[in-house]
Order: sequence, then C-alpha cells, then structure tokens
Amino acid sequence: MDTLHVAKHQGLGNDFLVALLSDREKADLERRVSDLAGLARETCDRRKGIGADGLILATGMNPTQPSLAPDADESASATPARRVGMKLYNSDGSSAEVSGNGLACLANEVARTFVAGMEFGGRAEARGDILVLTVDTADGARRVTLSAEFAAAENGSVEPVDPLAEVHMPHVARGPDISAALDEQIRRALGSVQRETGDVGNPHLVINAGRPINARDTADLGAAFEAHFPRGINVEFIWRTGPEDSDSADSSSIGMSVWERGAGLTQACGTGAVTAAVQARDWGLVVPGAETLVEMPGGKAIVSTDEDDGHPILSVWVEHLGDHEWQLDAPSLDA
Repeated sequence: MDTLHVAKHQGLGNDFLVALLSDREKADLERRVSDLAGLARETCDRRKGIGADGLILATGMNPTQPSLAPDADESASATPARRVGMKLYNSDGSSAEVSGNGLACLANEVARTFVAGMEFGGRAEARGDILVLTVDTADGARRVTLSAEFAAAENGSVEPVDPLAEVHMPHVARGPDISAALDEQIRRALGSVQRETGDVGNPHLVINAGRPINARDTADLGAAFEAHFPRGINVEFIWRTGPEDSDSADSSSIGMSVWERGAGLTQACGTGAVTAAVQARDWGLVVPGAETLVEMPGGKAIVSTDEDDGHPILSVWVEHLGDHEWQLDAPSLDA
C-alpha cells in the first residue's frame, strides 16, 4: 500500500475523510504508518492536506458484497446489511468515541461501495433503503440506515442520489459535573441561563443562550468553557426558533452553534444536535414527543424518537464530495 484511498463526505457542513479498509489493508496501513494521529492531522489540514473535521478508518471491509434483490425497493428484508469497525480521529489528531455526522458519512461511503456492484436487472433506477449498517465504535455499536434514490450514470457507474442517513443513538445520559467556577463563568458571560451536560458516547455541555450566538462568540466562549473539563467537551449554544418569534409556545425547532472538542468551531455536530434536542424538550423549549428541527450553520437536522425503544434518531442528508489518494511514507525497516 503506497497510497491511502479516502473519500470526502459532508453532512450539515461537517466533513470527514473516510477510508474503507480490508483486514489486509488495515495491517498494511499500520505497518506503513506508526502514527495514525499524525496521519489524521496531515490529511485533515485545510491548507497543506485535503481538509476535513476528522478522519474515519473503517475496518472489516472484506470483499463480500450483497447484491440488490429485484424487489429491494419494496421489501425491507432485502436491504443489504453490513457491520464494520470505526476508528475516528479529530482534525487535531485526538481520538473521538463517536460522531453522528461521521457515522452518516461512513454509511454513505459504504453504500457507494455496495451500489457500484449491484445488479439492476435492466432497471435504470430504484428507490428506498439501500443499506443498514452496524458500526462498532469506541462507545459500542451504532446502527445507521441509509435511504436514497440511485441510478446508473452514463459512464456506467452507479451513485446514491440524495442519500439520507438515520443514525440510531443511545439515550442521553448525564454528563460530567459543572464546576462552581464554570457555573460562575457562564453566568458572567450569558446571565442566569439554563445549562446541563449530557453524554451519548461523547460528552456535551448544552447552554440555552436564549438568543443566537455568532461564530466568534461560539469560538471564544466554547474554548473557555471546554477548558474546565480535563478530558474536553463539546459545547452547544441553543435558542428557541419559530415561524414568528423565539417565544412561540408550540415551537418544534431550535437554533444551535457548536464548539467541538478536537476540531474547534464547526458547521454542525450530530451528537450535539441529539443531546441539545433532548435537553430542549426537558427544558420545555420545544414540543415534547414531536420531531425537533435543529438549525445549525451547516444545515438542518431532525431528531426524532424510535417508537420501539424510545432512543433518539438523528436524520441528516449526506453528500460525497470527492475521492483522493494520499501518499504514505515509506515503512521503517528493522535494523
């Protein structure tokens, strides 16, 4: 392996480099690159690298692909299913447990790999769920369902069209404690606002700012607030939105800006959207039991509730941006 093939995807403006690796390719990469964190920093660098919020290494992509049954668009049981492992690095090289938008981007790349080998049986296109993906993350398994239209292009390739990923998330657990010092700093900066921490595999601090927080303040306050947590934390500032005004009693949407641990100011955060939506319901900012629209600089996500187990579901549109070959350093030789 002289180069690492990565595909760049984005969901809500959160972009990731995704590499799908077979067991052999994983072993070869680890032999060639002793510092995978350094590889993440290099590839994610927006000036000298490809540029992204994070690098995802997906393992277990061995060459056994399911085919599309003739009635796959009519029968959920025919939807291809796959299980992969995921190692996620932030753009600063630190490891992350999980990312909602990262999971969506990973599923889109796996789907592209599968769709390219599907047999269409003479049809030009099909519609429906094209992949159910189970991803083994550092915080346990996550399920992602990817639905799309897809079609054979003139050059013979096949691509998903307008893919929508539904990421099945765990219940939001209590996050790390808010110290008295942080509590006072929040009060000085924003007044007596609601604030709480949560955890969906990674930690979050959600603050009901009551008004839109611009990018500069999000970066300044987010970095200052995160500094109170030894292991870091994602910081989300939220406010109620509505068709007329932010005080609408039947609002089903919130605005959100985010400071991400390991990546800084980003366009969106999937796990943050889930944590914020659940917290907004608890605070009475949005209608309980309804879908919550989370509006971020990068776009809009929907947080709903699974009818079977009550878990939150994150729904985001994802997009493939391009493919790249990254030159790997020569392997070090034993003396």
